[in-house]
Amino acid sequence: MNDEQALLRSSLIGRLASHNSETAWRELLDAGVCGICVPEALGGLGMTAADAAPVMEAVGEHCLPTPFLETCIVAARLLTFAQCPEGDEVLRAISSGARVAVAGLDSKLRGGLRAALNREWVINGTARLVLDADDADFVLVVASNTGSPGLFLMPDGFNCSRRTFPTIDGRSAADLTFEQAPAILLTKDATFILGLVSDEALACLAVEAAALMRRLVRDTVSYSKQREQFGQAIARFQVVQHRLVDMHIQARRAGAISRRAMTELSGTESERKSAVSAAKATIGQAGRYVGQQAIQLHGGMGMSMELAVGRCFKRLTVIEGELGSTDDHLQRYAANLGA
Repeated sequence: MNDEQALLRSSLIGRLASHNSETAWRELLDAGVCGICVPEALGGLGMTAADAAPVMEAVGEHCLPTPFLETCIVAARLLTFAQCPEGDEVLRAISSGARVAVAGLDSKLRGGLRAALNREWVINGTARLVLDADDADFVLVVASNTGSPGLFLMPDGFNCSRRTFPTIDGRSAADLTFEQAPAILLTKDATFILGLVSDEALACLAVEAAALMRRLVRDTVSYSKQREQFGQAIARFQVVQHRLVDMHIQARRAGAISRRAMTELSGTESERKSAVSAAKATIGQAGRYVGQQAIQLHGGMGMSMELAVGRCFKRLTVIEGELGSTDDHLQRYAANLGA
């Protein structure tokens, strides 16, 4: 991380310190980072997904799940590659704070989404677990188009039924079912774009997860110095000290491999896939260990709303399953290495 990125991270950590998940989005907009991946000609900063690492660290530091990843990185990058007038209008809106939901980025959640061209493009099928679908100003859909995944923009008032539900990390999601829903084609074959942007999103999730783990380690060390058993702080017990050291090692592993994943985003496709899958598998294993130990050492307080430790663990649990599980990425890493 260079000096400018370190300064941005420090500034955002300070700005977000007094905010919750509901107000953090407005603060990110005021800080001018919502257009970080939007081209300069469309009102953004014209930077890459790797340049968004300081924002993801700040969001993870305070455990503030926001639409930043889905809107400002995933949607912005997909639309930038699409290079069409309809997509450019959405990019301008992103710079001004519009939210974009992306349906079907994870192939396992597309639920048989299909696009067909009659007089116009229409979408049929169900997209599962679409984050922030109810609050989104725009919806992008990845749907199969003659065997290849195409990228579509849903116009205002599009036809779909919704089943909305909360996620354990405090956000909302919805299953969207489309029936002959009119759509605007942005990219007919988005195979390459989806692979690249999915890997960028995974690298960003790894950075956020590493920041969450550092927060958990710090909070657990502090609490173990206050919590007493048998007349002394539990931090004086050797077994607790060993656990804290192990937590610290896992958090450091996660931080190192997340930085490696960010660096390899500009490498070859093989290097990118290997680094990203290694990072995703690592944060899945490390996050589970750090989160479980933090909860246990906090005792009953660990699951209370008064402390951030429970929220951090829930967020790490969600990240573990996003865009592929630990096992999925171990398999992809092995397959890519063999190839």
